[in-house]
Amino acid sequence: MTENPETTYRAKGLPAYLVLDTSTSMQKYEDLLNTTLLDIYDTLFESPLTSEFIHLSVISFNTDPVVVTPMTDIEELTSLPKVTCNGATNLAPMFRLLRSQITEDVQRLSDNGVMVLRPVVFVLTDGEPTDGKDSIWETELDRLRDKSWKQHPNLITYGFGTAREDVLKKIATVACYLAEDDARNNAEAVSAALTSLLNSLVASAGTRQLQVPESVKGYKSIPLEFV
Repeated sequence: MTENPETTYRAKGLPAYLVLDTSTSMQKYEDLLNTTLLDIYDTLFESPLTSEFIHLSVISFNTDPVVVTPMTDIEELTSLPKVTCNGATNLAPMFRLLRSQITEDVQRLSDNGVMVLRPVVFVLTDGEPTDGKDSIWETELDRLRDKSWKQHPNLITYGFGTAREDVLKKIATVACYLAEDDARNNAEAVSAALTSLLNSLVASAGTRQLQVPESVKGYKSIPLEFV
């Protein structure tokens, strides 16, 4: 007798990646980032319904990307995430790492009996790419967004500071937000983006599918162009 594949899975799971720009220009927000990361993990820890569904990984990027916290059960975390801000804003290595991590994480979750939904990536950045020569980062982005790759993720972008609208739109696949002019260079823009992300994760856990923020305080939603 052939077993129904769906019966071999325990529950649905959403791989989620919080990708933080930690270049030198973000130094003034370093303490805020670390405090908010703790709040995010506290919220997940205190809500079994959310942490069972959301499989969160934090990645920081500047000159080189770093997996701050791998995708693991929150109860198994041996240390809490902490980021340090310095260096450039290189996108290509980050997109390359993301593709590699998604491939590895989705396979591991599937092996553990999770019915894996399409991953979601939240990118927060305050500047424009510093590895823009010959569109190096765009090549890696195309590989990450390649629809022939089964695990290609949904991408949501938040931009503030000197982040460029055209870059944010190019990265995003489902939603793109740019801080309003009067909020682009203050801590409230960072806090609002992270709060929006957390609310999205909690709402997604409630419905067992990705819930995209309809609006973000202090941000304008940038329409995406689809073909």
